[in-house]
Amino acid sequence: MLLRSTNKLRLFFTLVAIICIVIMFLLGFWQLDRKAQKEARLAQIESRQDASALSIDEIIDSPEDYVDFPLMLTAELGNQTFFIDNKLNNAVAGYEVLVPVQTNYGVLLVNLGWVPGTPERRQLPKVIIPTANQHIGNVYIPSDNMLIKETNFNYGRFPVRMQQIDFAEMEKHLGKDVLPFTLRLQPDKSGHFVRDWQVVVLPPERHLGYAVQWFGLGIAGLTVFLLTIINNKKRA
Repeated sequence: MLLRSTNKLRLFFTLVAIICIVIMFLLGFWQLDRKAQKEARLAQIESRQDASALSIDEIIDSPEDYVDFPLMLTAELGNQTFFIDNKLNNAVAGYEVLVPVQTNYGVLLVNLGWVPGTPERRQLPKVIIPTANQHIGNVYIPSDNMLIKETNFNYGRFPVRMQQIDFAEMEKHLGKDVLPFTLRLQPDKSGHFVRDWQVVVLPPERHLGYAVQWFGLGIAGLTVFLLTIINNKKRA
């Protein structure tokens, strides 16, 4: 009975060890895949940003096909401001500021850039809306973080502090149809806003480093596993 229990225990730990080793190698390959995706994304951004600026008429039917392309917009910016919370710049907490622009197809939200927060959390920073009528930036479709829940339901009361860019909620605040993409204005060092757009959270090199770590752990685990089997056979 004791021998049978010992064999079952060994089998259990063997299966756990094999599963852990396989998972570590899979995580390594996953990080390599993420590295390839980031490299392709950065190459796409570089190639598209060199293209000629498009008009909204050219992209309106399929804006998802024109992400990262430059877009020229001739219109006056609205004064209804959306402050997207919890945006960091050089480890400083602040907001991204978006304003609406009325187009022939609906409201386009223009991202003016980042501003630092105020010492008093309840007070939003004061911003100066650009008065120029011509704006150039890049088409951007923000991702929807399902873990973030919107908390501002005081519709129509501006300025609006939001947890993320949520087109459905913004439509309720504006009372108008909102287009499913934004315009990130190009950098302007003389302006009031910081436009250091972070196109990828982690660079490809970081994913390569993580892959090496996972493969290293997998190889170490496999080595220990094989040495344990060899030692057990020698004792038998």
